[in-house]
Amino acid sequence: MSKTFNELPTEELDALIIRVQEAIEYELALSPADCQLLLDALMTLANVQQNINSKDITILKLKKLIGMVQSSEKLKNSMSGAQSRSKKEQGNKSTKRKPSVDKVQPTLCHHKLDSLKKGMVCPECAAGKSAKYEPASFLRITGQTPFVPEKHIMERLRCNTCGSYFTASVSDDVIQDGASHQKYGYSARSLIVISKFYAGSPYYRQGSLQHLLGMPISASTCFDQAEHVANSVKPVFDYLLKLSGNAVHYHLDDTTHRILDQQPVMKKQRNSDKTKLRTGVYCSGVIARLTEHKKVVLFETNVGHSGEFIDSILQHRDRTLAPPIIMSDALASNRPSVGVPIIHSLCNSHSRRKFMDVITHFPDEVNDTLEKYQQIWIHDGEGKAKNWSEQERLAFHAQHSLPVMDEIRAWGNRHLAEGSVEENSGLGEAIRYLGKHYDGLTRFCHVLGAQLDNNLMEAELKLIVRDRKNAMFRKTLAGASIGDVLTSLIATAQQNDVNIFDYFNVLQQNQQDVAQHPENYLPWNYKR
Repeated sequence: MSKTFNELPTEELDALIIRVQEAIEYELALSPADCQLLLDALMTLANVQQNINSKDITILKLKKLIGMVQSSEKLKNSMSGAQSRSKKEQGNKSTKRKPSVDKVQPTLCHHKLDSLKKGMVCPECAAGKSAKYEPASFLRITGQTPFVPEKHIMERLRCNTCGSYFTASVSDDVIQDGASHQKYGYSARSLIVISKFYAGSPYYRQGSLQHLLGMPISASTCFDQAEHVANSVKPVFDYLLKLSGNAVHYHLDDTTHRILDQQPVMKKQRNSDKTKLRTGVYCSGVIARLTEHKKVVLFETNVGHSGEFIDSILQHRDRTLAPPIIMSDALASNRPSVGVPIIHSLCNSHSRRKFMDVITHFPDEVNDTLEKYQQIWIHDGEGKAKNWSEQERLAFHAQHSLPVMDEIRAWGNRHLAEGSVEENSGLGEAIRYLGKHYDGLTRFCHVLGAQLDNNLMEAELKLIVRDRKNAMFRKTLAGASIGDVLTSLIATAQQNDVNIFDYFNVLQQNQQDVAQHPENYLPWNYKR
């Protein structure tokens, strides 16, 4: 028992346990490598049992016996080893990639050898006997239509005296996908919603595809099933709406949309008692960052701008909290008007875009400005790659990015003062925009947690744009609200690395409990 044993990684141990369980269940043979791992584990267990009875055994000695700690008795070596492990862990943490959504595990299909059994004479040599050996395997990716009809036939008996019926029960996985009277299962409904509001496939297109594959579904049926999903997840959407009121940072933007049946409405003007007839339909989007790893994405489509949407969110805010940071462009319609103190940070991508738009008319001047702007994004990307804290990122931008912004502004002001650039030209407008909104554009150099641009919100709005380009419009305001709820949950799940298909299925399976306790079904804790 003097052998030193190496620590078996948790992943390998878990995989070994699964292989052993499969071998027991399906009478399979283990590979020599698996047998060696089992032998090492048994030797380790025997070694531990032999030494654990010793009265002078300690946790440190026990770890040394099983190879988890080096046997050196020098404090210097122990401290250096601990420090090196700490540095290694910090290094791994800094280079750790963003966690991905849980991958779908392959279904195990076992095929028995019927022509030959264990212990039978070998058909090749007619001398030896067959014995269990490591099974052969291969991975196959199969395809099928998005919606597959299943007809469940339950055996039923009837008493010839009292007339009572006795019906066979169906398996649990069938019940989990919906009640017996429910034609479309929860999984089919979830797939309809994801295809529509994430992949941008309109209801009519989904129906046409299914007709082509031999399982026709009408567009109206697709909408009805999507409405069922929206009703199931609406309590979570409402809870996230209230929860977002206490966020520390907001990304805010909107895009045009169209609702066919929407009529002009009289709405009160912001910061005024007057009313105005409004006709413009917009989809407003908000990304509310609650903590570093928890983000909520919300959408609202109606006659209104994103500033009115953020007003409805800030109504739920705890007034004792510190002022939140709101990232948006410089439009007045994006500013909240509910009287909550805020820190307004402006998007540098919008400022850079104004220079980019006139590059054909002023190639030399604009190229120099774009090269300077490029340095700022390089600085920001360096901080993300090295996983800097917000304090480290702010200090780096203040030292390296702020002088570049000052240089761009000084260059523009000098050209306007000298008259080498006409103030009303395209380049002059870009320079004046930068100078007018300079404080908001450099907020990322002065305020902890402020961002460089609003690209994250613009990326999320592509979900809305993609659906709008394919479906062209919403029919009614109710239909637009259904789309807002479902798209919000999809985008929020994506931001928090949650499998949206499984998430929607769970919300539908537990819709009564979801309505009573929506806080238990938020994307980051619903698995608990």
